[in-house]
Amino acid sequence: MSDINASGKSGPDGAPALTLLPPAGRTWYQSRVFWRTSLIAFCIGMIVIGGSWASWQFVEGKQQNDIVSRQVLLGAVSRENTIRRWFEAASQILQIAAQNTSIRDFDQAPNATVQQLRSIATIAPRFSQLRILGEDGVEEIRIDRTPDGLKVAGVGSLQDKSNRYYFTETAELTSGEVYISPIDLNVERGVIEIPWHPTARLATPINGLDGRRGYLVFNLDMAVPLADFGRDSNSTIKTELVNKDGYWLAGVEEEKLWAFMTGKRANMTRDNEELWQKVTLHAGAADVFWHDGQFYSARLITPIALSGLPYESIAQSSYGKLYIIASAPAYNTLLAPRPFDIAILLIGAVLMAILSCIIGVFNLRRKQVQASQQRIAAHLVAVRRMASLGRIVAGVTHEMRTPIGNSVTVTSTLSAFLDDLLAKLDEPKIDPKSLRDDVSYLQNGVRIVQKNLDRTVTLVGHFRQTAADQSNHNLREFDLSSLLDDLVATLRDQLRKDGIQIIFDGPKTAPIKHYSDAIDQVVLSLINNAERHAFADQSNGEITVRLVDADRDFYQIDVQDNGCGIDPKLHERVFEPFWTANAANPGSGLGMAIVESVVESVLGGDVHMRSNIGQGTTFSITIPKAIHERADGGKSAFNVSDKND
Repeated sequence: MSDINASGKSGPDGAPALTLLPPAGRTWYQSRVFWRTSLIAFCIGMIVIGGSWASWQFVEGKQQNDIVSRQVLLGAVSRENTIRRWFEAASQILQIAAQNTSIRDFDQAPNATVQQLRSIATIAPRFSQLRILGEDGVEEIRIDRTPDGLKVAGVGSLQDKSNRYYFTETAELTSGEVYISPIDLNVERGVIEIPWHPTARLATPINGLDGRRGYLVFNLDMAVPLADFGRDSNSTIKTELVNKDGYWLAGVEEEKLWAFMTGKRANMTRDNEELWQKVTLHAGAADVFWHDGQFYSARLITPIALSGLPYESIAQSSYGKLYIIASAPAYNTLLAPRPFDIAILLIGAVLMAILSCIIGVFNLRRKQVQASQQRIAAHLVAVRRMASLGRIVAGVTHEMRTPIGNSVTVTSTLSAFLDDLLAKLDEPKIDPKSLRDDVSYLQNGVRIVQKNLDRTVTLVGHFRQTAADQSNHNLREFDLSSLLDDLVATLRDQLRKDGIQIIFDGPKTAPIKHYSDAIDQVVLSLINNAERHAFADQSNGEITVRLVDADRDFYQIDVQDNGCGIDPKLHERVFEPFWTANAANPGSGLGMAIVESVVESVLGGDVHMRSNIGQGTTFSITIPKAIHERADGGKSAFNVSDKND
């Protein structure tokens, strides 16, 4: 096995030495540990940041959407009120005008009628045209509002309106009733007036003072209230005005407007049938509904609602129904983040990347420290094993010196005695009794030599078995009782000189398939720990190594001493690395930590301690009777390799 050092040089046998520290010149950004840790930290951090941002946006979005939905509803109501006020004032003016004597006397005093109509047009600029139709539908008086002011139409420019829908509808009314027409474009002589003039007609029958029937018709200019529709310049709210058939009257692109008069195909019922169905369904409920990522509110208005007049005073056509639709996109910065949100996320990502790199560097340093500690621990394991083996060798050598020395001394004496015996055999007269005494002396000497040699063979056998277990790193089947008995026998005479008696108590056989070197090293470490710490102020110490067949799958090994014991307050620190309770004879502080690590990670078992002051200490190790071969090919943890991660 190669030596272990921190320089990366080879050991005495030429094999690569174990490197305790990372190779020189390796930078942090070249480490996979750094990048893996940084990436994980960055991903977790961005998930937290993204989740927090998404949660914040969800809460803010909910609040904003509540505001948007209220704004949509308010937008629809506001446009409805604008149109209603426009119609209400016009309806009231029409009814008042129909009762005016000057207007009713249109046939007898047309000049007075014209003057009255001019006065009404002056004070009510919302009327683009004021007319009186005769009973046959032909215009008798007409005042037009032009860019140059109010103009009275001459006799030659008066038109026949008998075929216009508003005349036929009004002709069916009785005195006092008002007809409100649908909103459409003003038509002059059968041609749509350019530029477009959105117009609604308010008409009511009048009875002349001479009994002749006529019809008072006011053209209500709708350009002003309809101009409010569309998208507000400072808001996302969009309002549209649609008639009962789905044709747009205001609020959309010009090419979609007045399609029922221009011959175009633009119509909500065809272009967006699903939305139209929702509009007609929700128009009467005055609520907000959701469609295609937008909030909508629809309001249904009728001539009765527009006029503000009593129900019985209004002639209403179903064609006059109107839908006011307000809409606004939902607030959702998750799909379309604002520049501020993007900036916040980018700043968070940059800060998280920096923090992740810092975490990666710290984790790399921690891993390097752990790796160094593991290498140091492995080094100490090897050193402790070699030290233990050295102590065993020293003890065995010392024990073998006595029987071998005795054998050499006796052999030398026997050699000299044999020379004397040969000299006696050359004498002419041999005393049989003396010869028998000499042979008996030789036999005793041979017995002494044989006894000492037998002792030497026994010691060599124990040493060979212990040394084999110390250097064997393979998973194998062996007898655990024999291994522990040999270890105890090897240490018995060595410990006796320190006044410590060691005994083994266990079954005759205990078959096991395990790492013998790991078991041997752990038990030896516990014995050495007891020798070092348990009998500091005590003589006649006793250490018992006990093997118990716990059950079908496990053995229990107890290393028990009758020493000074350990304070219960210190029990939790016994297996703590670099801690020792013996200040007078301190060690590395890693012995018990290594024992715990090897028992749990190599032997697949666990270790427990029981101790009280003055009552000794017992370490109990539970290990399986059979363990599967490790992924490293069965090599023990005590086989310190030269491989660097």
